[in-house]
Amino acid sequence: MLMNPVIRRAELTDVDRLGQLHSASWSELYSSVLSPTVLEELGPQTMAALWKRFITRGDAYIQYVAEIDGEIVGFVGRGPGRESGYESATELYFIYVDPAHRRSGVGRALLKHADVDYLWIAEANRESRTFYRKNKFYPDSAAREGAIFGAPLAELRMAR
Repeated sequence: MLMNPVIRRAELTDVDRLGQLHSASWSELYSSVLSPTVLEELGPQTMAALWKRFITRGDAYIQYVAEIDGEIVGFVGRGPGRESGYESATELYFIYVDPAHRRSGVGRALLKHADVDYLWIAEANRESRTFYRKNKFYPDSAAREGAIFGAPLAELRMAR
């Protein structure tokens, strides 16, 4: 069922819920890449502290939340491009939606509101690549071998 979430800027009063949702998302999506020890270290309290830093970073770095019936069910973060030649572009840093609200339009609403030019994605993440293609992002032939908490991660860039 398609939902019409309320999209707004993340606020300091949101950090506990964002920490829970972010930690749960990482545990679900990165369990095959990251060790259980790393995932445990990225628990809700750690992620809530991270969100405090995100929210107070300044206007160049903006995070939005999606709410349905007053509950945060997703979030997105964006900011200036972090690589040479893309400094004036807007990069998607992250987007996560509670599993119960995936395929409901929440992710699309967050992505549209964030208004980004490009993103990096795990090459093996076919489901997310399909989502971005449906939202008019396409691989632009750039790839890199990255790392996430010490674990190797092949990534590709997608742009509009």
